[in-house]
Amino acid sequence: MPNLDVFALMVAALGQIGLCATILLARAGQSQTYMPLSAFFVALGVVIMDPVVAVFAPALRTQAIALTLPAYLLLGPMLWLYIEGLTASVPWQWQRRHLWHFLPFVLGLIVAGMLIAQPLDIREQMLFTGELPPGGLVVIIALSAFALILLWPVQAGWYGIRAIRRLRTYRHELRNLFASNESRELYWLSWLILVLGGVWLLAFAAIIAENFFGRVIIDRRAGAVMALLLTWTLAVWGLRQKPGFEGRYLGDASDEVPEEVTDITSSQKYQRSALGEEQSVRIAAKIDAAMKSDQLFLDPALSLHKLARHVGISPSYISQTLNETIGKSFFDYVNQMRVEYAKPLIIESKETILAISLRAGFNARSSFYKAFKLETGHTPSAFRNADQSSQEAVDTPIQE
Repeated sequence: MPNLDVFALMVAALGQIGLCATILLARAGQSQTYMPLSAFFVALGVVIMDPVVAVFAPALRTQAIALTLPAYLLLGPMLWLYIEGLTASVPWQWQRRHLWHFLPFVLGLIVAGMLIAQPLDIREQMLFTGELPPGGLVVIIALSAFALILLWPVQAGWYGIRAIRRLRTYRHELRNLFASNESRELYWLSWLILVLGGVWLLAFAAIIAENFFGRVIIDRRAGAVMALLLTWTLAVWGLRQKPGFEGRYLGDASDEVPEEVTDITSSQKYQRSALGEEQSVRIAAKIDAAMKSDQLFLDPALSLHKLARHVGISPSYISQTLNETIGKSFFDYVNQMRVEYAKPLIIESKETILAISLRAGFNARSSFYKAFKLETGHTPSAFRNADQSSQEAVDTPIQE
């Protein structure tokens, strides 16, 4: 019988997992992006369910423990496919090319099946006492399981590195497409990956220490708390997150980026473009005139595609002109204009900084502060105070 607090924490985590997996599976009918996250929750549930199975179905405990092996090997691929779906430039769908991600999981499932097929006394001896019963098949099962346990941290690390690189490139691409990215940047996923990496390393160390050295390095209560916090975090953020490029899925084909986002430089990206230098200069002038005369930058939802429709020029040509001729990403170009628009308002107006930021086209006060400081070297409040101080110095009479 596990400790009541551990049992209660795991029941709470499994309840969250069941609810989230069901909601995400229902959403998968509209967007397949949510299917990998649903599968991730299910795999996580299998990994942490032992204390609950020990109470409600003790006869199935050895089977449940055996299934944690393939479940561990499913976590990394499902998180990767979820990130791939969130950062895809077109609606993400399951494809045949995704099947190889399941190879370690299938191998784990085979080994787990071989273990489950053994008599109960052999399963209990292998899982609970750490002793290896005689028999060639038992040795094969034990060695295969050990090899897959060693594979798991390598697999998790490989997917983690790929995910961090993809998210970094994805955020760079966002700056070429949108002027406001607060809900798209997915920084929570980067932090989650780093935390997961630490948790999984601890879990791997705990498995090795307990099964091969008979030492417990992570208290079960601490493990239960970590499982509940991980589940809660993923539930809160995962259930409300939409694909970053969702707003442009219905855009023109000319406004697409490769589905497999990769690290490429601007020169490589545009090396096959037919856009000449003179034409690029004319486009830059047309963009600048349209932005200033029509004040398109005041639209909080302004995107590269919207600007392209307004000026009647291909989105790819506008992006190339911004990057190569003007020397700025779409995001930086628009926010520079917003900051220039906000400067006189900060000095002359008595409005709050928040009100001015919204008038200038920003969606949030924090993004306005970040853009303003990047452009001027000062926060909006410091900029206003500095102007007031200079005015007071001018107005103060010089005493002879």
